[in-house]
Amino acid sequence: MRVFFGIALFFFGHLISANSDPVIWSGIGYFVDSGKTSSIYPNLTSLEKELNLSKLLADEFSKNENLIIGGSENTSSDEGFNSVLIAVTSEKIRSTYRGINSLDGKNICERSYLLGTQVVLYSVSSKKILKSLPNTTKKIYRDDSKKSLCNNASLDSKIHKSRFAEILWGFDLPKNSSSKNLGDVLTALNLSEKGMLANQIDNIKKIKNVYEKGIQPIGVRNVVILEPAMKQLTGKSSGFNTHKDFVSKGEIKKEYKEWLGTMFSRWLSQFLKIPVVPYYEGEGLTLNLGTTFTDSAEVLNLKKPELSYGFDYVLRSFAKVDVGENATQKGSVWAVYSGMKFGVVLGDQPEDFKSLAKIPITQVTSRQYNKSDIIYDWDFYDLATQVGMAKLSENLVKQDKKWLKSSSEIPNKDFKKFSKTILNKVGYEK
Repeated sequence: MRVFFGIALFFFGHLISANSDPVIWSGIGYFVDSGKTSSIYPNLTSLEKELNLSKLLADEFSKNENLIIGGSENTSSDEGFNSVLIAVTSEKIRSTYRGINSLDGKNICERSYLLGTQVVLYSVSSKKILKSLPNTTKKIYRDDSKKSLCNNASLDSKIHKSRFAEILWGFDLPKNSSSKNLGDVLTALNLSEKGMLANQIDNIKKIKNVYEKGIQPIGVRNVVILEPAMKQLTGKSSGFNTHKDFVSKGEIKKEYKEWLGTMFSRWLSQFLKIPVVPYYEGEGLTLNLGTTFTDSAEVLNLKKPELSYGFDYVLRSFAKVDVGENATQKGSVWAVYSGMKFGVVLGDQPEDFKSLAKIPITQVTSRQYNKSDIIYDWDFYDLATQVGMAKLSENLVKQDKKWLKSSSEIPNKDFKKFSKTILNKVGYEK
C-alpha cells in the first residue's frame, strides 16, 4: 500500500475570506511504503530535522494575517475541518559518467537531483483529497570524478543534502557549506524568496478552501505506454538501451508512469490554473499521515476522489537522428511522440471514458557535443518528454503558431477547438 508519513510537530488554522471554516496545517510528510521513509527519502528526512523545517514554516505562515497558528489543545481533527499539507513525492539522484573534458582534461561526472512535492488540501472528516498543487524540480551538477567513482555512494552524504537544500531554497550555497552549518545559512529570512519551498509556501497562502459538494475533481486519469515505446524503454528495440532509471529486470517500473503522471499534472495545474487530484499508479491513492492532533501520532487515510474530467497521457514512441558531424563534434536530435486525451470519466476502468479531445504531438530536443562525450540518450528523451507536456499545456491556453507548426500533429483549427472545449470544462479563468 502506498502510504504517507508526516513528521511535523505542529499545525495551524487557516481562515479564508470566502469561507468561515479554518484550514488546518498538517505539516510535512512523504509518499512512501510503510516503514521505509528514511530509506526512500534519506536526504529530505535528514534535512527536515537538521534545519527544523517545521518551525521555519510555522514562523513563515504566522506572518500572514489570514493564517492562524493553532495547537492540539484548541483545534482537533475531530472538528471536521479541511486540512493542508506539503507532501514530498520524490527524491532521486542519478550519476552518469560523461567522459573527459577536452579543454581541461578533467573527468565529467554528471549528477542529477530530482525533487517532487505537492500541496494537498483534504477533508479531515471524509479523508478525501480535494485538490493538489504539484511541483517537480531537477538540478544538474558536474563533478570531477573518474568513471569508477561516478556513482551516488562515492560522494559525501553532506554534499547530497546540501544540493537538495539548494533546490528547496532556490540558490547556490557557499562551497564550504555542510550539514553542520546549513541551518546557519538557510534561515527563515530567505525561506520564501525563491525555490521549491517559496513556490509551495505561496500556494498555501493563496489556496482557496473548497468543499466536497459542488466540486468537479480533475486530474490525470491514466498514463498509457504503447508497445513501440515499451520495447524501446526496455532495450528490446534496435538502437535503444534500457532506461536505467525506470526499468528493472526487463519490466517498466510503476515509478515511470507515476513520474509521467505527476509531471503532466504539474504543467496542467500551472497553465490551466486549476488544482489537480494527485496521480498515482494503482488502485487509488491511500496515504498514512502521522499528525499531532493528539499527543501521539495518529494514522489518517486519505483517498483520491472519483474524477469528473480526466486527462490521459499517451506515450507512443521515441526516435533519434544524427544531423551532422565533423572531426571532433556531432549533432543529434531526440524526438518523443506522445499525446493526450481529455474527456468525461464514467468509471474506474480504462474504457469508462467519453473522449472530448485528442491531441497527438511530436516534441524534439537537440544538442551538439564532442565525439568523446558519453551520451545517455534517455536524458534527452526525458527532457523532450517534459518540454512536450509543458508546451502542450501552455498552448491549450494561448496558441503559439511556431510550436503548433513544428509539434502538433492535428490542424490548427482542430487544436483550437479542442483547447476551447478543455478550458470550458475545467473552468479556466484568465
